[in-house]
Amino acid sequence: MINGILLLIAAGFFQGSFGLGYKKYAPFTWAAFWCVYSIMCVALPTAAAHLLAGDATLTAAPLPFCCGALWGLSAIGFSKAIDKIGMSMVYGISMGVSTITGSVIPMIMDGIPGDTKIRSLLPGYFLTIAGVAVITAAGVKRDGGVKGSRTGILLAVFSGLGSGAMNIGFQFVTVSGASTYLAESALRWLPVLWGGGLMSVLWCIAELSKKRGWKSLTGRKAGRRYIILLVVSMVWYGALLLYGVSVNMLDGALGAMGWLLFHALALIVSLVWGIVSGEWKGHSKKMLYCGCALLVAAWILIGG
Repeated sequence: MINGILLLIAAGFFQGSFGLGYKKYAPFTWAAFWCVYSIMCVALPTAAAHLLAGDATLTAAPLPFCCGALWGLSAIGFSKAIDKIGMSMVYGISMGVSTITGSVIPMIMDGIPGDTKIRSLLPGYFLTIAGVAVITAAGVKRDGGVKGSRTGILLAVFSGLGSGAMNIGFQFVTVSGASTYLAESALRWLPVLWGGGLMSVLWCIAELSKKRGWKSLTGRKAGRRYIILLVVSMVWYGALLLYGVSVNMLDGALGAMGWLLFHALALIVSLVWGIVSGEWKGHSKKMLYCGCALLVAAWILIGG
């Protein structure tokens, strides 16, 4: 089990780090940036699955594909919500909803574990939700208080539902004949990522055509941005791939709660990067540290 926990930690580190590539997207427009990124986030997993699959086969998976499509649409909602209510609120609401849907629903669909196991997991679960809430409050305070609209909040909730749907889809993909956990993880993610990629690319094509943003794809310094996006997509996919391996190695309820632990560590890592990059310069970090302490305590309770 220790190897599964270590891989989950590595996955959380990658998940908390890939967002560094989101900070700048010039010379692309946002739609051009997201279009290129979405294509890479489908092409890379497809190539990896082809290389790793061997004799393994993937059963037709309409539910995982639909879950991926929901995630693809919700990712667009995430970016729109940021404009309306700010990054801190969106990230907090989205992560909270994703944590609930992505960990609890697969556990219920798989069969709720016994009372003893549930009692050992619930404290860690509630500590995670509390940690996310405290960190969100710290971010809102840093950004000057609550702002925005009902539409922004609804989009943030939708974003969280879509993110959680990714894990629901992943949990219900059937793979036969995989010789390694890595091959199984690569194949299980494929229908989810194809569903999400298709929705994202279709939206981007419509947006680029509407606003005539295609020329930004060939603008000055575009080549450098393509390379950065390739690296970002590799880090992002690496996080999902390692997460998939780790939950296959972990047992039952702990495997289902892997989504919660994955998100908790990713949030801590992203906050560390935020502090290092100066996002919190001149702002109090006490609430931030308190929230991180709650997340670490959750990790210890659930993974210990």
